[in-house]
Amino acid sequence: MPIQIIPTKLHPPIVSNLVPRPALMERLQAGLRGKVTILSAPPGFGKSTLAAAWIAAMSSHRAVWYSLDEDDNDPARFFAYLSAALCGIYPDSFRSLDILLESPKLNPRELAAALINDLTDHGVENLVLVLDDYHHITLQPIHEAMAYLIDRLPTGMHLVFISRADPPLPLGRWRVRGQLNEIRADDLRFSEAEAAQFLNQIMGLSLRAEDIRTLEARTEGWAAALQLAALSLKNAANPGEVIAAFAGSHRYIAEYLTDEVLSRQPESIREFLLQTSLLERFNAPLCKAVTEREDADSLLESLGRANLFLIPLDAQSNWFRYHHLFAELLRRRLEQSPPERLKHLHRRAAEWFEKNRFPLDAVRHWIAAEEPQRVAELVEQILSQTWGKAELGILMKRIETLPESVLAENPSLSAFLGWSWIWLGYGSQRILSLLDRAEQNCQKDSPILGRLNVVRSITLRISQYNSTESLRLASLALNQLAPEDLQWRRFAQLETAIATHTLGRHLAEVEAAYAETSRLCELAGDKMTAWIAACARVQVVSERAELKRALALNHQLLEKVSREASTQVHGWVHINQAALLYQINDLEAARREVNQTLQVEEQFGSIPDVNMRLYALLTRLELAEGKPNLARQAAESFIGLAQRTGMTNAIDWAEAVRAALLYRMEDWSAFEAWAQNYRPVQQPLFFPYRLGTLMILRYLIRQKDWLESRRLAEEQLQLAREAGYREYEMEIHLVCALNEQDAGNLALALQSLEQALEIAKAGGYVRIFLDEGEKMKDLLNRYQQQHKDDYAAGLLTAFGRPARPDQTSLIEPLTDRELEVLKLLAFGMSNPQIAEKLYLSVGTVKTHVKHIYGKLGVGDRVKAAAIARDLGLIP
Repeated sequence: MPIQIIPTKLHPPIVSNLVPRPALMERLQAGLRGKVTILSAPPGFGKSTLAAAWIAAMSSHRAVWYSLDEDDNDPARFFAYLSAALCGIYPDSFRSLDILLESPKLNPRELAAALINDLTDHGVENLVLVLDDYHHITLQPIHEAMAYLIDRLPTGMHLVFISRADPPLPLGRWRVRGQLNEIRADDLRFSEAEAAQFLNQIMGLSLRAEDIRTLEARTEGWAAALQLAALSLKNAANPGEVIAAFAGSHRYIAEYLTDEVLSRQPESIREFLLQTSLLERFNAPLCKAVTEREDADSLLESLGRANLFLIPLDAQSNWFRYHHLFAELLRRRLEQSPPERLKHLHRRAAEWFEKNRFPLDAVRHWIAAEEPQRVAELVEQILSQTWGKAELGILMKRIETLPESVLAENPSLSAFLGWSWIWLGYGSQRILSLLDRAEQNCQKDSPILGRLNVVRSITLRISQYNSTESLRLASLALNQLAPEDLQWRRFAQLETAIATHTLGRHLAEVEAAYAETSRLCELAGDKMTAWIAACARVQVVSERAELKRALALNHQLLEKVSREASTQVHGWVHINQAALLYQINDLEAARREVNQTLQVEEQFGSIPDVNMRLYALLTRLELAEGKPNLARQAAESFIGLAQRTGMTNAIDWAEAVRAALLYRMEDWSAFEAWAQNYRPVQQPLFFPYRLGTLMILRYLIRQKDWLESRRLAEEQLQLAREAGYREYEMEIHLVCALNEQDAGNLALALQSLEQALEIAKAGGYVRIFLDEGEKMKDLLNRYQQQHKDDYAAGLLTAFGRPARPDQTSLIEPLTDRELEVLKLLAFGMSNPQIAEKLYLSVGTVKTHVKHIYGKLGVGDRVKAAAIARDLGLIP
């Protein structure tokens, strides 16, 4: 769905008949010496009016204006509007930014950098950029991009933020540097003299000084309340009595005065105001459609002449909005109307928006009109356009506003909402009840049952481990869905392939299922679903231990998606590439792909499947790069995300990822606590559970339960061989090699290592060996002494660390972690200091110290340090 530029958002409100405010104008003008001006105050204080009047009177600078709303929380949309606004003054001057906006890989900071380059290349001078209603922006990457832009802003350019609250920008830094100009509510309040000029000269009243003083005190100089008061005082027989009649909070005063203003308007104007208040923005044709009045044009002109809070949004005065506060108050009055009247107004608005191709606006009004069938019909039309794009989240939030009873009566909307919740990670707990209610309103032969069964299939798989039932339901859905229901048939086809995968079917069958799904979706023009299936196929090829083929397939997919506009699925392709690069030990390239994934996530919002893979990889990558604190942070973020989604298999996977990290960091108490609470599952070959099984195998080895560890390893090896999971087979062989090494069976250890090397050599695996640390290096050395294997020699080179100190004189060699603890102990650190340094618990450190003393045959730190230096274990 292309970004539709609405020209009215790029024009300042047209202002006239204003109270001169020279002091504020001078402050705004003086602020141009810095980089930023903040106009921050609650609604109705005249922020936008003051800024519009200032730029209208300004001769030294040119200005561009951008009015924001909640839909602008998207970097591509935000910067596309910035480009369009700036091109109004400098046509064709922002080519770098425009080209980057067409790129499939968008990053807010890169967009800001491109904008800076374009501004610099053009030699922009004396330019003011106004961002009105900036409080609608809540996306942190946009805030960070704006801070980046301001810190590098070309000389001669100034930014103005108009907001109801301070934006999350580094205001303190700019304030200290003298680059920030601030105008706030206290500055914007009308003085008594300004209130007198506004009321008597501009609004045409003849109030006594005493009445003005009372009115200014009651409103505290609040501009909106003064204007409402002036409108209510027109033609009043005794203004003093009217002024004495209202008091209280700003909201109370505003509501009181709005009632007064409306009561004094002709019936035609009053009805027009109320009817059109349900529109966020409007033009004459839209007003004509909603009010069914042919004189909408002339009524809009009358509102402008009467100063009734009408704000033009473009120079031609084609589009308007009401002052935000006035609109809110009008809507409260309108909501007191009979429900049928409100529905009728929303229905006419929806028809106009739909006819004029504003689908998201149309959906909002169809929902308000309580026309779920029209909502469903429109969702049908735009689902394929929003699938995988940021607009899907907006559409989902619109549908969420429908009551549960309405959703139940409209099963197609229930299916859409349930599917959107899963895709966007909004929690799976409430989906089955949503589907159950909807199914009760379906006839037995209804094709809509197919949609419900697609969603039910996914839900049972991710939350109840029930892949058998999931596959049955996905297959049933394909039979139930109407032949022309192509989008949902493709969803069902994809779920069939995924359920086949989770059941542990042979990977050749699984790969064929994903490949066929991708092919059919590609032929149908559904690139999003095709790419998801292709990403899953890459994972399957990796599980078959064909790492080189997986890299080749993913490279082809990267080239394919790079030719298309960015979507949420792009992140999946990049995280797949990062994981594959990690396996071949290209950590630098893996990091670049991780960053690309993060950029896509920032632009289009997070989707759980991609974020989970990202956190799982970061937990390993950060540790490999020597950043254990960041590895822990990634693992905890994974668990938090999984718990929010409510996906049981995701929670189990996240716990296993953290357990693997605890094992690597030798946090034995936490690791053993996880293992003791672990429960086997019915999907042992599906990737979220293979890691858990491997960690249980390692736990048994730590417990020296050789018999049970061998039994479990043999069981898993048989499953892996039967289903073609060669990568898993390699992982088990590696753990078995270390197991037998610890058990003192060197021959069996080398035999298992040889089987792992055979698989690794064909695929090009490296990192899986390096992550095992010194024990694996020692075992590879022993293997190499006997076999002189080139691949083993390459792995030993990849370890890339100096030879370990000679520990042959010790009863038992010190582990890597014990050597780290020993160095810090010899440096004079206490146990708590060592624990903080190595991100361990104090209890774990004490255990390491005890082992060090035992292996060195000493009883205190001083002797331990002395012997360690004599043996060359520490410098």
